[in-house]
Amino acid sequence: MHILLSDDSRLIRRNLINLISRIEGVEQISEAVDVPHAIEHIRHSLPDVVILDLHMPGGSGLDVLSYIKEQNIEVEVIVLTNYATEYYKKKSLELGAQHFFDKSTEFNKVITLLGSMKSTKKKT
Repeated sequence: MHILLSDDSRLIRRNLINLISRIEGVEQISEAVDVPHAIEHIRHSLPDVVILDLHMPGGSGLDVLSYIKEQNIEVEVIVLTNYATEYYKKKSLELGAQHFFDKSTEFNKVITLLGSMKSTKKKT
């Protein structure tokens, strides 16, 4: 499984990499620190999973979701944000995110979710 971490916080990315790297089946973890790099990475490497922050330099995570939807890219998107309001949750899910988590209270749910995904992911 190839995972793209899109978050401008180096600390968040380091913590996620530390936890995700322990999950069986994770083969590659890439990073993007802003919206343009996230879109570029998705365009060229087609990750299996994108963990996406909503507030990043160069735009919004909603811009990334819009790009994925417009391009009809099949990717599992997990929004992980400090802006876990109903508005952002509704908008993220409308734009195609499959999961929406609050960084401050649901951080570990991302790891649990990824652990359960490995067993359902088809090998190509």
